[in-house]
Amino acid sequence: MRCLIMLCALIAVALAAPNTIGDVPIALPSHPRGCVWILGKCSRNCEEGTHSYTTGCRPKMPEATCDVPVPVQETHSVCDFSACYCDPGTVRDTKTKKCVKLEDCSK
Repeated sequence: MRCLIMLCALIAVALAAPNTIGDVPIALPSHPRGCVWILGKCSRNCEEGTHSYTTGCRPKMPEATCDVPVPVQETHSVCDFSACYCDPGTVRDTKTKKCVKLEDCSK
């Protein structure tokens, strides 16, 4: 009986905990591109052409944009930051808010 109670408790904890590796959320099959995480819950899926980026509790690397295609990592740590960043090979066009190749940026 004690084993059954322990097993139920372990299952409850596993289901309640966010899916992470260390302190970094991971994408699950229902979120193949990843999520924007808020308070340990997926608030929205990342759209096509983007992927989930999170700092855990480390310095943030800003997203590459048309204006700053090679961003510099920040020096101060940020905890629990989560966003959808453009996939490699593309940058965020700040005018259209879309991911584009650098040569296709708005003028």
